[in-house]
Amino acid sequence: MKEQNARISISDKDQEWDKTFWNIPDWDSEKIRAAKVMVVGAGALGNEVIKNLTLLNVGHIVVVDFDVVEYSNLAKSILFREEDRGIKKALAITKNLKKINSNVKTLSIIGDISTDVGLGVMRRMDVVIGCLDNRLARMFINRYCFRLGKTWVDGGIENLSGKFSVYTPGISCYECTLSEDAREIIEFRLGCPDVVKRNASRGTISTTPIASSIIAGFQVQEALKIIFDNTEDSMAGLVFRFDGLCNSFLRYKESKLKQDCNSHEYYDTIVEAQDLSFKSTVKEVIKWLSDYFKTKHIKILLDEDIVLEVATMNKKFDTAIYKNHLNDTETAKSFDWDEALGETIYIKKSIAYIDRKFPYQNKTLEEMGIPFLHILKVDTENDIHLVELSGDEPLLDFK
Repeated sequence: MKEQNARISISDKDQEWDKTFWNIPDWDSEKIRAAKVMVVGAGALGNEVIKNLTLLNVGHIVVVDFDVVEYSNLAKSILFREEDRGIKKALAITKNLKKINSNVKTLSIIGDISTDVGLGVMRRMDVVIGCLDNRLARMFINRYCFRLGKTWVDGGIENLSGKFSVYTPGISCYECTLSEDAREIIEFRLGCPDVVKRNASRGTISTTPIASSIIAGFQVQEALKIIFDNTEDSMAGLVFRFDGLCNSFLRYKESKLKQDCNSHEYYDTIVEAQDLSFKSTVKEVIKWLSDYFKTKHIKILLDEDIVLEVATMNKKFDTAIYKNHLNDTETAKSFDWDEALGETIYIKKSIAYIDRKFPYQNKTLEEMGIPFLHILKVDTENDIHLVELSGDEPLLDFK
């Protein structure tokens, strides 16, 4: 028997695994194997979502998280082991899921959804699943998915209870559900000019593996509908709540779309620039854009301000980095101001765009915090264009 198993090829293994599901109505093994699913957040809920995707033989899974495994995670996270303590969650989870199903190909992105995931990566996904516990991170996923016309499945758990929703552009929108107070808090955190924003994915809400299992099951079921193009049975526009204390379920309509919502921005024509990469320098990018659009008026509009100068109570430092990366220890060391960690950092000068006058023309986009395969928004004076750093596509390397 062992000799026979050793001769089975990967494709044969895939087929053998898939046979488990062939009797399910409308099951499509080819779509499952070709599917690309991004899971943002690798905590208790993310563990259960990824476990389900793995068991279903979903072909490609991207895991986004910046945190490390702690001992307390082991009690509620099926894909973490005791020896994983201190390892980045995204790396630990992709390593251990292979022990369940080696057919699945994975990619770990260690970072924050707000700044470390290129929109070109998300553009290539079939569905995005949010497993987070704060509004700011959800808002970023929502805005990005709207721009790209992607449906995403949001989930949340607290103690014994949980909820999930499906957000499809034109039907439902997470940001439209927020109260005015919640919007004001988020806008303050995004726009405050002199303090550093906290990481968007961090949270400390109490959870149980029971609630995680229940909500994750529904999230993955909705993701399958998206993969199979089953819009008729989608939960888009509805909210599902589960109360674990009394085992009650509640389903109701989501808030209506608001006309003035900042999430309702759609990316139309995207220029795929094979010659551009996040390894390209500012000078190289501006030259390429100027040649391509035949104009010297080039401004690269930024989603996140680039900080040019910061200060503590005693010192001033020059930077040139995305605002949200100022809390990162490695970033601080690269600018020789790691001794200032722990002190209050004040942003003295920042910019919202890059042009020919940008003082660091020889810096790469990567050095400033712009992620691989990102989509740049380019102002050519008469129009706004969308340019993807398509030279980074080989980095989307599933293993």
